[in-house]
Amino acid sequence: MAEKIEKTSEIFEKNASDKLSFLILVDELISSLPVRSQEILKERFGLSSKKGKTLEKIGKKYSITRERVRQIITDAIKNISKKAGEENFSRAENRIVFAIRENNGIIKEEDIFLNLGSGSSQEKNALAFFVQCSKKILIVFEKGTLEKSWVLSKDVIASVKKVHEKAKDVFGKEQKPLGDEEVLEKLSEDFSGAEKEQILNFLSISTEFGKNVFGKWGIKNWDEINPKGTREKLHLILKETGKPLHFTEIASLIDKHKLGKKKAHPQTVHNELIKDSRFVLIGRGIYALSEWGYEEGTIKDVLKDILEKSKKPLRKDEILEKVMEVRKVKKTTVMINLNNSEFFEKKEDLYYIKK
Repeated sequence: MAEKIEKTSEIFEKNASDKLSFLILVDELISSLPVRSQEILKERFGLSSKKGKTLEKIGKKYSITRERVRQIITDAIKNISKKAGEENFSRAENRIVFAIRENNGIIKEEDIFLNLGSGSSQEKNALAFFVQCSKKILIVFEKGTLEKSWVLSKDVIASVKKVHEKAKDVFGKEQKPLGDEEVLEKLSEDFSGAEKEQILNFLSISTEFGKNVFGKWGIKNWDEINPKGTREKLHLILKETGKPLHFTEIASLIDKHKLGKKKAHPQTVHNELIKDSRFVLIGRGIYALSEWGYEEGTIKDVLKDILEKSKKPLRKDEILEKVMEVRKVKKTTVMINLNNSEFFEKKEDLYYIKK
């Protein structure tokens, strides 16, 4: 009796992260099963390794068919499910139920692993196995529609899909990422009774929508949500920052927001910026987006463009002001180019394009 109390205490002892050990719990739950059944469960569900094995591999090991392995697993889960009234089982199950209810009745499997798992693969596998033994918790998944999630009732799926349909219309019209408040503003009018948190939770269950590193929602395959190439990451950084940046700053922000698996090398970033017409060099190592109105060209080209568009001669201070709007350069650099008599001429205080 003392040993059982000690085991119970060990299962529900809270660590620094306030998490339970489902691995210890599952080990106790399967301990009354035949040894071979225990071994098959551990191999199939990854309770003693990082990843579970296929029915075929397990069958070969024990010289039985895949169907026989499946039957052993089904029978074992049925036997464990009968322990639902026991204290350890009930307390663990209620912990999961509470987490799902707190998340508006549906939660992605990966999120509940973060919430209740200890981080180890075996602990996550034990948690997933335990849910299969529970009659209160259901697992839902729809390829191309819903991420693998846990629910208490399938009735919630209809509400989730309604949010997804409306979001599809919104992003189809906007064609750009939206922050939480923008999404809620455009969706809440159709879901007046729904809490804001509920709408965002339902959106996160979709396989079609996602959030970028800046916390904005959009279609998952958009470059601004899930940038795959280096240039797409550079574009996202500049667009979200909203101002010209030096290439070393851009490299630093790629690392800060964990957009790459490896450290971003400034020179590599610089090389990619040079190659793409979406980026415009506007100063020494400083780049802007062409969509902001910046255009390629030397300072001489910028000066010619300014004077041509003005359709009249301009004073030095007027020219400098206009140049600084599109280039980050020293005023002396501008004046050196402006005083090039081959292209420009000065009469009194006004500058012209030389004809």
